[in-house]
Amino acid sequence: MTRESVEPWLAASVILCSCAIPAGHPAIGAFPGLALGRIWAAPCPPSMGVWSRPLTRPAGRPIMPQTPGCHEPGGRSKGRGSLVARIEGAALYELVGWRDAVVAPDACAGIRPAEARENLLMLLSDDGRHGVAHWPAARNPTAVCDLGWLVGVDPRALFDFSGSRVRRSHTHAERLRTVRSLDVALLDLCAQAEGVPVWRLLGGEARPTVPAYDSTLYFEDLVSDESGPEHVVARAHQAIARGHRRLKIKVGRGHKWMEWPACTERDVEVALAVREAVGPKVELMVDANGGYTDYIEDAADFLTETACCRFVWAEEMVAGYQVAGLKAALKARGLEIPLAGGEGASTAAWCRESWPSVPLDVLQMDMCATGFLEWLEIADFACEHGLRIAPHNFGTQLGVAASLHLGKAVAEYLYCETDDSRFDAYRLPGFVLAAGEFSVPDSPGLGVVIEDPRDPPPA
Repeated sequence: MTRESVEPWLAASVILCSCAIPAGHPAIGAFPGLALGRIWAAPCPPSMGVWSRPLTRPAGRPIMPQTPGCHEPGGRSKGRGSLVARIEGAALYELVGWRDAVVAPDACAGIRPAEARENLLMLLSDDGRHGVAHWPAARNPTAVCDLGWLVGVDPRALFDFSGSRVRRSHTHAERLRTVRSLDVALLDLCAQAEGVPVWRLLGGEARPTVPAYDSTLYFEDLVSDESGPEHVVARAHQAIARGHRRLKIKVGRGHKWMEWPACTERDVEVALAVREAVGPKVELMVDANGGYTDYIEDAADFLTETACCRFVWAEEMVAGYQVAGLKAALKARGLEIPLAGGEGASTAAWCRESWPSVPLDVLQMDMCATGFLEWLEIADFACEHGLRIAPHNFGTQLGVAASLHLGKAVAEYLYCETDDSRFDAYRLPGFVLAAGEFSVPDSPGLGVVIEDPRDPPPA
């Protein structure tokens, strides 16, 4: 599938307001979790282009009124700025983009199409700005609830800016914890209002550029009967050509695709082939998606036979309850390979409850499901226990932008996960990858350039 064959368009546009969604509405199919909230939706055919226009509210269904208590008397925000910019609405869009090739299988999933999709949440303020974020509805459908309480609120009133980094305000802390991914779009608006990049709100500059890695090396050797390890190597060369100097290789073929011992032998063969092809200066890591669960010794065998690859980390080799066993098996063999995981979790509370019984060295909660402020708490936990963080992110460039802002500000941050998905609905002009490092823009907000659907379409 080529870029030309995937015309980016919005499958649906959604305005959150005070009416219940009717049963059987097409938006339920596009965004299953939204059926739990209060929304109005209108389908958008491909002929309408990238955006559904105009962004209007249905007659007789007003946006919910401003939540009282969010502003001080006289209309001044409790935030730092003197000008009040209130949220006037929210919209949710499904974007369709493309990848360079199909996504080959991994330990758990089969082949996925080259078509890329992501959910874009846009918060619209009455001063013409918009804050954006990837909305991980599929990961947390019950969290897609009524956002009408945001209408009329200055987003800066939701946060405390009095310290060295932003925190949730005491008044709204529980509400923001319930929908953690919401703070990405809210802080985008706040940073724009203050005229600073988001990373400054998160604590300031911890590093000049942010290291990143490519995560597109799947089981290309299993796509067809003619495929082999050389097809994984080809993907590695493509990632290097895009500017990467760090690559993650999927392993765990024995979980559902190959019989033992051929599965482990192929995992070893592919890892060694990639190392030989890219040379010693490119950093490598592996991700089994839990594919070695219940086979700790096989996982240890794989990591022993590929010790020359010098993996930065081994990710989700086994399920969480077997991480301690794998670490002990590696120690018995004289190996010290950092173990990474936590992708399915999204809170600092999980870290406090699970560690050290799940003795991970690198914490990888999903960037979009976790949000900025929860990640700051996780980073504090990592600092306290000598761990590192490397947020999971796949299939969303909005997630890449958010992760890079976090990495710019947090010393415990290791690498940003990226892939080859692309979307025409927005651009990231200030984020430049060179020799494995991303620059992060100083422009206000997230630095995502996106067409505001309230603007008239171009002639």
